[in-house]
Amino acid sequence: MLRSQSEQNRRDFLKFTAGTSAALWLPRLVAAEEDATKVAKRTESSDPKATIGAALKLARDSQEALKKIGDYDANFSKKEIVGNKLLSTDMYIKFRGQPFSVYMKYINPHPGREVIFVAGQNKDRILAHAGGVAAIVGTLKLKVDSKDAMEESRYPITMFGMHTLIAEIIKQWESDEKHDEAVVKFFPNAKVDKIECKVAETSYAKPPTHAKSHITRLYISKETSLPVRVEHLGVPAKDGAQPPILEEYTYSNVRTNVGLGDQDFDTKNKAYAF
Repeated sequence: MLRSQSEQNRRDFLKFTAGTSAALWLPRLVAAEEDATKVAKRTESSDPKATIGAALKLARDSQEALKKIGDYDANFSKKEIVGNKLLSTDMYIKFRGQPFSVYMKYINPHPGREVIFVAGQNKDRILAHAGGVAAIVGTLKLKVDSKDAMEESRYPITMFGMHTLIAEIIKQWESDEKHDEAVVKFFPNAKVDKIECKVAETSYAKPPTHAKSHITRLYISKETSLPVRVEHLGVPAKDGAQPPILEEYTYSNVRTNVGLGDQDFDTKNKAYAF
């Protein structure tokens, strides 16, 4: 009986995400799921400098700010279409750039689950355990791109973090410069909770062949120049409908350069439940 239950717990646990990168318990964006035109009305934005070059500058300035960030911890939330389902995940995370290191503690769903990945260690495997009764399975070692690790994620854990998030946006918008198809809008007075943000949005008259979404929005903190949220939205089902969420990533309560050390990415850390 114990063996049977343990195996079931293991199967249940393997349905977890170890990737990137959205939250009922986190601060909500003022216009988190509103149409961009509603945001525009709220912010009275009709910036004549709304060009793809200006959007790229916003992203590149953020990339420069991130070069000064060696590590951070934060609340992180994501929404992603995986298969044909929209999955939401809320967690507390720690990130270190060198060596590339990630710690995740799940809040919802799978409360108590913990994930650690350190590049070049543990044979480049993810170390993970479930919370609650399923913890009886113990710590599992998974390849970053395995079916089990990718069960609830669009991207492997090796692509996690603000640095990659911004790099991917820059790559997309550099492609937009070449294709000259994007419609660009700026919303200079958006907010995530109390965080004042600048928002650049790109969209297309028809589904693009070079971009993964119909609408992309980048929210950058006015104070820190760090990314607060990225949204990738699909084509609305009909005129006037909300564009469906494909990917949505939000960082809140961010603390930078806190001095994270090896112990923060070690299963032997007494503060963890490995």
